[in-house]
Amino acid sequence: MPNNLDILKKANSKAKNFLVSTADFALFFNEMLACTGTVNLNTSIEVTMQEQNINAGKGNKLVYSYKYGREMNITLEAANWDLRYLAVNLGKDINVKLDDAYDIYKCVTINDGIGILPNTPIGNVDVEISADNAINVVPNGNTIDLKPYGVESGTVNVTYKFREMSQTIVIDAETSPKVYKLILTADKHNNKLGKVGTVEIEVPSFQPSGNFNIEFTPDGVTSTSIEGKALAVEGDTCDSGNAVYAYVRERSDEEYKIIVSEIAGTPGVIELDSADKTKTVTISVIGVKGAMYSNIELDNTDCTFVSDTPSVATVDTDGIVTAVSAGTAKITITYGGISDEIDVIVA
Repeated sequence: MPNNLDILKKANSKAKNFLVSTADFALFFNEMLACTGTVNLNTSIEVTMQEQNINAGKGNKLVYSYKYGREMNITLEAANWDLRYLAVNLGKDINVKLDDAYDIYKCVTINDGIGILPNTPIGNVDVEISADNAINVVPNGNTIDLKPYGVESGTVNVTYKFREMSQTIVIDAETSPKVYKLILTADKHNNKLGKVGTVEIEVPSFQPSGNFNIEFTPDGVTSTSIEGKALAVEGDTCDSGNAVYAYVRERSDEEYKIIVSEIAGTPGVIELDSADKTKTVTISVIGVKGAMYSNIELDNTDCTFVSDTPSVATVDTDGIVTAVSAGTAKITITYGGISDEIDVIVA
């Protein structure tokens, strides 16, 4: 009878995974959320390296290509408008304050020579009575009186300044973008199972270029792009290295055992003293996946442990070995139909 691992391998043998749509992003500054993007038109990562070719010998053939200068360029293009996107590009804070605003070419209805403006003006109001006739009117609060100008009814277009609370960003000539932590997430789908997980990319140190372009078009929405580079940082662990640009993590919605080609229990030989029953040894199980993967430590709860001589040494479900009496024993470890053995010597 096939085990669960065999069934899983057969089910996945012809299935294909895909990353669909664009990725969502989140930017953090000093571990605080700066902004998110979930209505994105484009999210792209480009990793490039420079190379120096070495040609030598007969025919000046290529004998080696030296790679160096790896860079990681990132583009985030959001369809929705968010002032925080500009703040990220500029490295500027958003100021909330009472500021000048303008009503431009607003249509106002005139009744009995009086027009009511949407806001209370600061200074005079420019009124276009007709295409070739514009006048400057002193308002009374948020009303204008056009009777002195012979306008009793109809509509006019007005332009004026008023005061209103606003969120403001100053585009200056010197401020450079801040450095953020960038998190990207994209859905992983399977052609047989639908959505099966996510791919998460963490860029610990991302600095926008400071360049951006805003286009106002009649046939589409205005999008905002955040382009920049990943800066190298020290890795989280020794295995990461000391010049890390990003971490790519694949997460699965399904729970299933990690498929490995072989396992190895450590330590290879366990030595215990029958006179000291308090001393135990916990077995660690290492799984080998293949040439493209590093060895991984398996969860002991996913493995089975059996002692062939319990009168000498016992082992529990967590892989903890305890001495019983002098002699030798073998511990058999099984994971997904793959086994390994460990010798136990009890003095």
